[in-house]
Amino acid sequence: MKSVEEFIAALDPAQREQVVELRRIVLALPVDLTEHVKWNSPSYVHDGLDRLTMNVRNKERAVQLVLHLDTARPEVKNAPPVMVDETGLVRWLSDIRGVITVPPGTAVSELEPRLTAALTGWLRIR
Repeated sequence: MKSVEEFIAALDPAQREQVVELRRIVLALPVDLTEHVKWNSPSYVHDGLDRLTMNVRNKERAVQLVLHLDTARPEVKNAPPVMVDETGLVRWLSDIRGVITVPPGTAVSELEPRLTAALTGWLRIR
């Protein structure tokens, strides 16, 4: 299994910069998170459950952060999400799974206040 550092080192420079900044923001959140590689991507555990996972392997070549709850919890597509996202960053895929997309060329630091608010709110959901 790769370490998160090895995962980051293997990225192209543009994605690497975004992932490093996104990682910095995630690790600075005011909650206890454990970082590891799962699903071949950096993933973050809160209260024993994987809750955030980066995705850099998508058609758009964008850096994405997937917000999810425990895989044992039933997922209902087209249902209202479990959290209201006042930041406008989260695109909901179901009631318990959303994604934040950072398009190529976007400075992650410009999104930091909104990212921090959205992620902190998400991690409060049980």
